[in-house]
Amino acid sequence: MGKRVDMNKALDMIHDGDSVAVSGFMLMTVPREIYRAIGERFQETGHPCGLTLMHGAGNGNNKDQGICEMSYEGLITRYITGHFANNTRMVDLVNAGKVQAWNFPQGVISHMYRAAAAGKPGEITKIGLGTFCDPRLQGGKMSDATKDDLVKLVDILGEEYLFYQMPKLNIGLIRGTTADEHGNITMEEEGAPIDALDVALAVKAMGGKVIAQVKNYVASGSVDRTQVVVPGNLVDAIVVSENPEENHRQTPGSYYNPVLAGHYKLDGVGFASLPFDERKVIARRASLELMPNSVVNLGIGIPEGVAAVAAEEGAGDQITLSIESGLIGGVPTGGQDFGCAVNAWAALPMTSQFDYYNGGNLSMTCLGFAEVDNAGNVNVSRFGTRIAGCGGLVDISQSTHNVIFCGTMTAGGLKEEVRDGKLVILQEGKKVKFKKSVEQITFSADFSRKKGQHVLFITERCVFKVIDQGLELSEVAPGIDIEKDILPYMEFKPVIPEKVALMDARLFAPEPFGLEEILKAKAEA
Repeated sequence: MGKRVDMNKALDMIHDGDSVAVSGFMLMTVPREIYRAIGERFQETGHPCGLTLMHGAGNGNNKDQGICEMSYEGLITRYITGHFANNTRMVDLVNAGKVQAWNFPQGVISHMYRAAAAGKPGEITKIGLGTFCDPRLQGGKMSDATKDDLVKLVDILGEEYLFYQMPKLNIGLIRGTTADEHGNITMEEEGAPIDALDVALAVKAMGGKVIAQVKNYVASGSVDRTQVVVPGNLVDAIVVSENPEENHRQTPGSYYNPVLAGHYKLDGVGFASLPFDERKVIARRASLELMPNSVVNLGIGIPEGVAAVAAEEGAGDQITLSIESGLIGGVPTGGQDFGCAVNAWAALPMTSQFDYYNGGNLSMTCLGFAEVDNAGNVNVSRFGTRIAGCGGLVDISQSTHNVIFCGTMTAGGLKEEVRDGKLVILQEGKKVKFKKSVEQITFSADFSRKKGQHVLFITERCVFKVIDQGLELSEVAPGIDIEKDILPYMEFKPVIPEKVALMDARLFAPEPFGLEEILKAKAEA
């Protein structure tokens, strides 16, 4: 019998109080048509209600599509996520104490699915130790209304680990491109397979039902087995999208682009040259931390500029980029196509990508920062009622030896120029980033020190290094006075050695600074 059902029959499978796991990264593998139907049915009937909802990556378009379309009071009462994806409706519910909410690292959640798929009660890992996910701090809880302890500290062979308990899942909602009558799912139009298979495996292991949204429904035997990502024995129902241009988009910015799906390559694709300003200076300084043939992960914003600098300097072939969504190689796309890449080498399942990260295989990661304290702890996940979530930052930063945080010294109206080989501050930013304490610890300096990581904070006017005593001022930019331009804009005094080195003067001149030769020298050393 075919597994195709109409939307109403699919929704009838979801009962009050069920625990639901959903796949997705932005809009990749996101079954948005099902989300919308759930939200509409709840508004009309009050059911299904009391759901527990779980997902790893940010799910939606960072505005008004995705999980937010079923984020109603009473519909979801427990929420486990890696990233809130600017879902203001859910954030408001969390702040009002109307939803129990936990924020766990993105990679941890994907590994929780795999643990459940193997019949295990949850994921045991070091990822999250010392951060707000640690039960000695907040246990990942995002509100006072969040009572259940889903994270436990455990001892294994004399070492500390965290145990993330997996809820019992009743329903899995996933998406693919094409399904046959047996329920075999392909993903030829997705930018990456994300975590659809892991969600399906976890739900079936717990005796639940998997509902898949697809674009095409074809006869059995017509699907090439090499294209099947989720086999039909893991799928209970198929819903064919009635409005794919609206509800089955590849990304928020593209309905379907075969290049982003990896079917074609483009010539001449690269990174736009950056304007010569303070942001480029930061990216240039970060690029000096590269090693030959580096595999790196770059955060959004200033960290992305490292790839542009390397390309401009003729050293683009010395770095291989990777994205949490599972893509390796090529040129990552940003904006409304974030999470995809042009000319990628491979698209791994998200769980496998985090295996690679957790194994310490990245040469370096460059990340942004919002708040830093005197120990070197970083907060990027929560600021009062503004809740972002940690995403993959905890997984990546705790697994990579070379961790480079990039950002301007202050924010909020900062105006600067790089002139005559020096940094000139025209107007200071109103927001201080280096604070006495941070609201949440997304990056744990204590964990980092114990692990022996190399951690730098690179700003346009100075560089800090994490040492045993806290943050040390290790470099200062030409034209910058420590007493006048740095210390007044910190809520604590860093460790200041007797002699602070000058940042490389070549970084503050518009011409190439010789990164290609620097990497060649490293290779020969």
